[in-house]
Amino acid sequence: MVMNMWKKLIFLLSLIALPIVSATEVVLVSDNAADKACAVEVANTLNATIITTEWGIYNENLIDEILALNPEKVIVIGGPVAVAENYTTRLENAGIEVERVWGKTRYETNANVTLRFQHQFRTAYGDNATVCVCHGLDDIALNETMEKIRDGHCLMLLTNGVNLSVEPTRLQLKIHKIEVVENPICQFCNHSGIANMLMQRGFKVEVDKIPEDRVKLMLQNRIKTMEMKIKILKNRGVDTSELESKLNEVEELMNQNRYQDAYRIMVQLQGEQMAMVRLHLHPMGHGMAKGMGNKMEGNVPHINYKNTNASGNENVPHIYHQNMNNSGMTNAQH
Repeated sequence: MVMNMWKKLIFLLSLIALPIVSATEVVLVSDNAADKACAVEVANTLNATIITTEWGIYNENLIDEILALNPEKVIVIGGPVAVAENYTTRLENAGIEVERVWGKTRYETNANVTLRFQHQFRTAYGDNATVCVCHGLDDIALNETMEKIRDGHCLMLLTNGVNLSVEPTRLQLKIHKIEVVENPICQFCNHSGIANMLMQRGFKVEVDKIPEDRVKLMLQNRIKTMEMKIKILKNRGVDTSELESKLNEVEELMNQNRYQDAYRIMVQLQGEQMAMVRLHLHPMGHGMAKGMGNKMEGNVPHINYKNTNASGNENVPHIYHQNMNNSGMTNAQH
């Protein structure tokens, strides 16, 4: 019996001595669909864990979640407007290496992520890479592309309906084909124009049209998501009457089967909602939510990769557009 007790004691001590499981790398990103798709690419390639924060809002609970994973490094996708600098400050104070990869717009962020990790992407995709192209403001196409990325199907490049975030020939990848992800209710996306441009450059191009029933379902989901985002603002004392009025307009258009008009208004609504978050809830805005830190650093000293910030002195000549917007809509800042 004494021997059995000793065996049990030794077993329990061995459990205590087991090393803490470490997620070597964590990717921190906002719920902006364009940045999130980039984060999925990086996480898939590095076998990292993705942590998602509300765009422009600092959530202290996510720090605890990241620290519980015991990462050696955290890669932040998106700028300090999208992912507040409070996160990087708290993580660095905890002794964790942080690298932020971003640009002034979602297009530049996509370009800088693609170039920063292109060697890892080359290893992952080999000599048979498929590139998926979708509009940077088209959340429906972005979410569809995100599923393709999760399946290891493709690497994503963004378009503004005129150019691409990165010229494909500048990538150190052997591209087998390019898929233009088409959302049939996106009036400003110019899918055919982009596809024709790429074919004229000699690429094998396929247009992947999202089925209309799936598009309608995704639009309905976007309405539900927007309702929650408006509720967050409203609960913090922000006047959301204009946002609510515009969301009602979207729902009325949906009921009339005017899906293109409904989607156009929804894209505008998202931009307005993000502007309100930046003004009222972002730590660097005029108003701050409860629990947010009062001091912010003006610069981003922890950036380790020269071209991660396309707004600095290091130019990125392969990016063909800055603040691109041929649809009359404002690009979300990062």
